[in-house]
Amino acid sequence: MATEIDPVLALVIIASLAILLFYLYVASIAKVFGQIGFKQSEVATILTVTLFFSWVNIPLFPYGGWWVGINLGGALVPIIICYVLLRSGRVSLAEGMIGVTIVAVITYFVTRAEEGVGIVADIPIAFAPAVAAGFYSVSTFWIDIKKAAPLAYFSGILGTIVGADIFHLSEVLAFEPPADGTPLLSIGGANIFDMVYLTGIVAVFVNILVFWVLRQERKFGFYHAMSEYQKGAEGLPYAKELPASPTLRPDRKGRV
Repeated sequence: MATEIDPVLALVIIASLAILLFYLYVASIAKVFGQIGFKQSEVATILTVTLFFSWVNIPLFPYGGWWVGINLGGALVPIIICYVLLRSGRVSLAEGMIGVTIVAVITYFVTRAEEGVGIVADIPIAFAPAVAAGFYSVSTFWIDIKKAAPLAYFSGILGTIVGADIFHLSEVLAFEPPADGTPLLSIGGANIFDMVYLTGIVAVFVNILVFWVLRQERKFGFYHAMSEYQKGAEGLPYAKELPASPTLRPDRKGRV
């Protein structure tokens, strides 16, 4: 015999899970900005502006019955953060532009314009730009996440804006604007759930995951086994004839 669930209890459980998931997502965003190099007070300011001003869409220009705009929390704040990263030297212009180009090309091919919806991408291929930004930054700064994370975020945010919103803009503007309501095309309109915002966050998490795997490899994997082998070989008769193991030293930019 099936047991009936109290609708109120079910609603409370669903609401609690939704709040928990939202909290974990916001906490993850805070961790990402911490990895990029922002202080806790700066992270708090970024999150406050992003969350509480997500409804603000700033019109930029009209075109063919449409207004093209930008969302304050979903796109404008991330763009400002990218400018800060570039201005402060945490991202170099050359490396940043390479990352933006790579992500923009991938984003263009995994997204499409749909009438009445906007720019869309199918899951899980929608995460391909973020993965590309993450691995590009790791390949550039192999041993320093503090240098890789800003590059991943910069490449992910600007690459997605260029590849999705700018490259597909002419296709969206070709659609018939709605007869009722405000015909506004907003970049980053879904705020923290928009592809622009998510790509930057996921790209840094790719960094976090890769560097965690590398740490575990150094601690328990092949390099640890070789180190133990060399230590054990020191007392052998031929130990003096063994060549010294190479030592990798990063340059000033964190490259090997």
